[in-house]
Parts: sequence; structure tokens; C-alpha cells
Amino acid sequence: MTRRALACLLLLGAALPALAQPAPFDMSPESGLRTPAPAVEPAVPAEGAGEAVPGPASAPAFTRYLLPAPAIRLEGEESRQAVAVYLTQAQAEAPARLEFAYLNALVVAPEVSNLRVRVNQAEISSAPLASSEAPAVLSVEIPAGLLRAGANVIEFRATQRHRTDCSVESTYELWTRLDSGGVRLVFEGSGLDGIAQLADLAAVGVDAAGKTTIRLLSGDLADPEAAGAALKLAQQLAIALRVPELRIEHVMALTAGHEPGVLDVVVMPASQLPDALAPARGQAASGPLAAMLPLQGGAATLVVSGPDWAAIGRATDALAGALPASASRPRIDLADPNPLLLGGQSAALSALGVDTVEFNGRRYATRFQFELPPDFYAYRYGELELVLDAAYSSDVLPGSEIDIYTNGQIASATPLLRTDGGLLRDTVIRIPMTNLRPGRNEVVIGVHLQTASDQVCSAGWTGRAPTRFVLSNSSRLRLPDYARAAAVPDLQVLVGSGWPYSEQASVPLVLGGGDDSLLSAMMIAARIAASAENVLPLAVTPEADLSPAGHALIVAPLPELSPPTLGRIGVSAGGALPGGNGEVLLDQFGGGAPSGFLAGPAEWLLRRVGLQFSDLRVLPGVDLPYAPEPGGVVMSQVRQAEGGIWTILTAPDGGAMRAGAERLIVTENWRQVAGRISALGPADEAVTVIATNNPVLVQTEPFSPANLRLIAANWFSGNILYFTGAVVIAALLLMLATSFVLTQVGRRQ
Repeated sequence: MTRRALACLLLLGAALPALAQPAPFDMSPESGLRTPAPAVEPAVPAEGAGEAVPGPASAPAFTRYLLPAPAIRLEGEESRQAVAVYLTQAQAEAPARLEFAYLNALVVAPEVSNLRVRVNQAEISSAPLASSEAPAVLSVEIPAGLLRAGANVIEFRATQRHRTDCSVESTYELWTRLDSGGVRLVFEGSGLDGIAQLADLAAVGVDAAGKTTIRLLSGDLADPEAAGAALKLAQQLAIALRVPELRIEHVMALTAGHEPGVLDVVVMPASQLPDALAPARGQAASGPLAAMLPLQGGAATLVVSGPDWAAIGRATDALAGALPASASRPRIDLADPNPLLLGGQSAALSALGVDTVEFNGRRYATRFQFELPPDFYAYRYGELELVLDAAYSSDVLPGSEIDIYTNGQIASATPLLRTDGGLLRDTVIRIPMTNLRPGRNEVVIGVHLQTASDQVCSAGWTGRAPTRFVLSNSSRLRLPDYARAAAVPDLQVLVGSGWPYSEQASVPLVLGGGDDSLLSAMMIAARIAASAENVLPLAVTPEADLSPAGHALIVAPLPELSPPTLGRIGVSAGGALPGGNGEVLLDQFGGGAPSGFLAGPAEWLLRRVGLQFSDLRVLPGVDLPYAPEPGGVVMSQVRQAEGGIWTILTAPDGGAMRAGAERLIVTENWRQVAGRISALGPADEAVTVIATNNPVLVQTEPFSPANLRLIAANWFSGNILYFTGAVVIAALLLMLATSFVLTQVGRRQ
């Protein structure tokens, strides 16, 4: 008993020091330090098992957002949207999954509707559309080897059928929306956010809102040579990043860590490089330098430097070779082919990204895009042809039709008249080129089907109907020979192709003072370069050195421009015209329509023959200056009497001009820019466009009788009275010539 008590006392004495030892004091939550991770309980082996093996630690995740817009909307019974995403070699080889969230209309029938996802033409997911109350989040593992370095095309396809209604009208109620913040690639692995080479610049991508931002850390850009280097760099980055729009911010410090869709760009002489980039000073001091440098925080950082600004300008040329690794280089918002079609050419729909489809619904639409040259001049008389290969079943009733839309406007309607089905082999549909324009054009083929079975509309029929229409992608789009000439002023040509500045050896650019003018010019120039795939050769020039005989660009607030320049840019700094003729200013939106008791009958008659009052003018109207509203931005193009074409971006003040430029480069607004004036107010949802009253034709091709004939056909089609006068004069000349010949022949009495 005594021995047992003694043993207990000895054990208690040995344990007391351990129990009395104080725990270490931890203030990490209060001090802002990282809170230690909770301890993980060791795995307990089952009976008969060997030693416990700890589970593998989860690898860090890296996210890439995909959509180049705040959202995409899949509308109608069949719809598709494709985007391109660029990956580095390390990202392409890492395990990845696609996460996306969608919300669909309440009337979509989930049992016959689905959302399918393709990655590089391989389908990886097909899920029923059954989320009308709250967004549904899906996660799909991407098979190994499917992703590749460079461009990858990710496509969303929605098949949607109405719950109860079988009419064509009900198909307009069907939609599925995917927001950009919920559509992303998630990679497993470490170090995947790094961009080590210029060829991977396109892997910067977009942020959760679909935007790409350049954070510019620079030296003093007041020097014209420095500003010129920055403008050239912005354009080359827009092409290398493969994005439609580029937001540019001027900052004073590098980004602390990696941010999606953000690229830090350091542009300054070697002696001014910050301490974080000290290792690059030696190389930059000896010559031009353009390289991606890894930083401890992980931010994507491009350094463009050299011993002086002349060397920095040469360093930007390295970005011209910063092409993505893949052979094709689609822009992230233009994943489908977008070829340039010249006169006399044709293209199969398969080459334009259209698939052969078998359709059992009521309304089908497919779209494709193509480019036209900047001197396309056949929008008043020409016709292109769609050589259609299609078929429809005997269930299709008269009243069904095939509609063709060009750039959002109806261009052709072809009825389906047979009641026993039909094969449309090599069927030619003629499409007026009225709505086509230089640059990118979009064509939509819409099929509206009325059927006998849809009139009954039995339960579940919206998804169980048999195939009733087939469209083959062997169909072809065929363009005729068209006139080649440029009608100026026309901002639509500039924003689509950069013409006429893209053909110049050097283009003078007048900049206002301060960062607002330079950043506005950089964003607009980058947007033009992204559309034209070409860098404009801009040279910053004093306003006093501008020559009206040469082409020029001006980016400056109205108060900073001199009176002689204000008189040439087509924009008024005040609210009324000189002389107080404010009523004349209002008439520029009226189309020249007369008033009075004959106005109504005259308008009716002109509508019946497809004319406007402006078509009956003998002398062209006057292009009046435009007065921008407070806070609004204006783009203006004016052809000077001496021959130069001046394009101006301006606003009442620098802040409004910069904010307006950021809104103007958004794709929906950029596609609306046209005419001699394009204005965007601070609260406007659409761009205000004012066409010129007095366009001037500029020859772009060597003289040829064939091209001259085509130009005359288009010009006379828009000048009806001149054409009528030419016909009358020709008839009179023919009559006089005939009379002269008849008086010289025959027997005289």
C-alpha cells in the first residue's frame, strides 16, 4: 500500500511542471497577422490496417474569367455564343474545371431544353435548363489534353423550347443569361498566374466584369517623344492582348498582387525605374528593353525601358512580334472566322463558322460575320447572293419564310410556298447591300416556320416534334464586283479600319494638356488598332504646325483649342451658331422635310417609291457645327477645303472627355460610331449620329473604266435628280444626233 502511494506521488510531481507551463501568447488576430490554420486531426487507421497516411494537401486554385462583356444572352430556340481564351503552357497543362452560372426564363421547358458547352469543338457538358428563380452553378472537369497553349474556343449552346406555347411569337420569350463573374476556368496548381514571355500577353485576359485594364506607371509623358512612345505602345498592346477594348489608368505604384484582367506597364527611362525593378536597370541602361518581369507579389508586369525615350520607342517594336502561340489569333470576342471578302469572292458558310443543323422548332437563327475593305462603295445599288442549300418537311405551311438581316436590319424575306415539302438546292437569295459598311459586318439567317402540327400544340409537342428544317453549311455567300472608293467624312470607316490614317507614313496628333487628353488618345487609338489590326503612325505635333492639306488627329478639350482650329473641326464651343441662328442648328436633325399642308401627301408619295426628301436635293446642304452637351464627348470628322481629313475627339472639359472615351470604346457604342458627328452624352444609352450633307469621293484605286462605272452606279442611285437630268440630256443628244443623221441621208425633194 505504501509502495503504491509513493508511486502516485512521484508521477504527480513529474506532471506538475508540464501543467504549470504557460501557453504562448498569440495576438495575431488583433495585430493583423495571418491566423494560424487549425490543426488537422491525424487519420485513425481501421482495425487491421497499416500505418495511417495523411491526406494530400489541396493545391491552390487559379481563376481565369472568360466573357469579354458583362453578360451574354442566349435567345430563341437555338442560340450559341463562343469566346476565345488564351492560356500559357503551364495553364494548359494544369488540371482545370469550367465553372459557370446561368439563369433562364420561367417559360423554358427543362425536360426538352438544355445548355451544352464545347471546348475546342469537344462537348464537355450538357445540362437541362431548369434555373428560373436563381442562378444555377455548374462545375465541369475538363479532360486532360483538351486545353492548349494559345487560343482556346469555349462555346455555349442553348436549345430552348416553350413550356406550353407552339407559336413563333412565343420563341421571343426564351432566353438564358450567363454573367461574366460566374463564368471562369479554375486551375489547380501553383505559379499559374505568371506570364514570363511576351508571346503570352493575351493570357492577361479579362476581369469579372469582362474588362481588361492597363495600369500605366510612367515617367514624364509631357515630352512629345515620350507621348508618342506611349501611344504606340497602347496600340501594340491592344493587338497583342487580343481584346476589343482597353481601359488605361495612370498610376503611381505597382499593383500589390495578381489581379484578373490587369497588366502593369512600366514605361520610363532606366534611371527612373522603381526599386522593385532594380535588376532591370543595367540591361535597360545599355539598350532598348521590353520584357515581362516576375515580381514577388505575382502581378503581371511589362517593363518597357531604355537609356532614353528614343530607345523606349524602339523597344515598343518588340511587341509587334508578341503574337499568341497558336496559328490562328482570334480576338477574344470574335472566336468565329471573320474573313475579308473582296468583290467577286464567295465563301462557304462552313468557312464562316456555321454548322449544318437539323431543326424541329419554330424559329431558327444563325449568324456569321465578314469584313469589307475601307473603300467599299456599293451600299445604294449592289446585291450580294446567298446560294442556299436547305430543305423543309411537308408539315411546313405557306406563310413560313426565310429572313436575312444585315447589321441588325431586315434585308430580304423569302417565302416558302410549297405545301408538300421542298428541297432548296442552289437556291439564290438576293440581298441588297444597303446596310453593309466598311469593316465588320454581321449577317443573320432567320427561319420562321408555321406548321400544321403546331396549330394543334398537344402537350409536350414543343420538344417532341420531328425535324422540319435542315440548313447545310455548304451554302455559300457570294459578293459581286463592287465599287472601290471612299466617301468622306465618315467615322464608320475610321473605327472599322483606321483609314485614311493607316496608309500614312506619319499622322500628326494634337494633344491637349494633362493626363486626360493623353489617356483618351491612347484608348481611342488602341480601339482603332484592335479593329484594324494595324498600328497608326501617330506623331505628337503642336497645334500651330497642323496643315489643312494633310490628314490629322486632334484629342483635346474645346477650351484648349485656338479659334482658327475651332473653325475647322465641325464642333461649336457654344450652344448656338455664330450669328444666333439657333433654328438652323435644329434643322440638322430634321432631314430637310418641308412643312405645310402638302407635307403629309409628299411624305406618303416618297415612302411609296422608297425615297426621302434629301434624295431630291439639287444642291447639298450645309454641315453645321455641333454643340456638345455638358459632360458629353464628341467625335467629329471634317474634310478640309485644302484636302486634309481631320478627326477630332473633344468635350467641354478633360474629365468629361476621358470618361466619354471610356464609354465610347465599349463594343456596343463603338459599332454605332458613323457619319461626320458621333456624340455620346453622360446619360445617353446610344450614340447620336449626324451624317454629312456633302460627302466627297476619294479615289483609292488606280483609275479603271470598270471601277468608274460601278462608282457612277452607286453615286447616281443616291442622287436621283442628277440621274434624271443625265437621262434627259442623253435623250436630247440622241434625238439631235438622230435628226442630224436623217437630214443627211435620203433623197431631197
